[in-house]
Amino acid sequence: MTSPHSPRTPASPSTPPWIRPWQRLLQAGMRVLGAVSPPHAAKVMDRLWFAAPRTLPRMSDQAVLASGERLSFRVHGRRVAAWAWGEGGPTIILLHGWGGHAGQLRSFVLPLREAGFRVVAFDAPSHGSSEASWHGGRRVTFFEFADALKAVTSGETSVAGIIAHSGGCTAVSLALRAGWTPPASMVFVAPFVRPAAAIDGFAHAIGANERVVAAFRARVERWLGQPWSYLDIAVPGDAHKLQRLLVVHDEDDKEVPLAHARALAASWPSARLMVTQGLGHRRVLREPAVVEKVLGFLTDDMTGKAPTYLPRDSRASLDEAYEACVGRRSSAVARR
Repeated sequence: MTSPHSPRTPASPSTPPWIRPWQRLLQAGMRVLGAVSPPHAAKVMDRLWFAAPRTLPRMSDQAVLASGERLSFRVHGRRVAAWAWGEGGPTIILLHGWGGHAGQLRSFVLPLREAGFRVVAFDAPSHGSSEASWHGGRRVTFFEFADALKAVTSGETSVAGIIAHSGGCTAVSLALRAGWTPPASMVFVAPFVRPAAAIDGFAHAIGANERVVAAFRARVERWLGQPWSYLDIAVPGDAHKLQRLLVVHDEDDKEVPLAHARALAASWPSARLMVTQGLGHRRVLREPAVVEKVLGFLTDDMTGKAPTYLPRDSRASLDEAYEACVGRRSSAVARR
């Protein structure tokens, strides 16, 4: 959901799209409340920060999800929706970001299957087709993402890798720090590396003053039982950083700056960094060159030698599958 903005009230990269239509009204209210009662304004900021918008899958997303086996898991007593493609082979997990859904990673499904992988994707709590998290409503944290990841993978006999997008990368790091066994290879696309770095931009977007921000920071740390620095996934020395990592980030990403990816790659001894141009935060997930790079990275690890498979090898079958699913040429789907 978007709306135009005047030059006096530009949309911040940290502004959730669902907030933007009411941004000026919200800013005015927060300025008044922040001046009168910073703790109450901090509570409002908390509610806004942890409210996950539900993004509806496009027709092309829905078609690919419908082609998979529908699965269901329980996380904190709430249903988490998942999909699987294939019965055998090592498993690759697909994890979307904040406000996203499993279908956003659809472009990886068929190429991964053609390469011999089983593919599993899921909607995080309070996202997509999954039920609300145990916090209720749209309220959710990356810790619930991480818990869902552990639940979904618990029944998989061989998890060879994971492809995560944006805040999904933050969740993977939290799962690893909580004891989740890391797969041999990981791919982080547009990783949200330092959540705390987004606080000031978010505060500016909603009109919160410095006292409100300070109260918000303290409130969240008490609630989560962790300092904000715990969410920073660019911390050197994490044991899981011995695993292979491919980081993909676009120079024109308006939601998560490229600096996040550079900081992560610098903290991870075995990381490779791929920088793209002109794709932004989400279109990078559908870019053929990115899919090819990711497939080469994962297949190289599976075979132990230079990959013999490339996504272009199955391009004809990919086009046929998309035509069958959505009744149009896949090239037209890709332009949506």
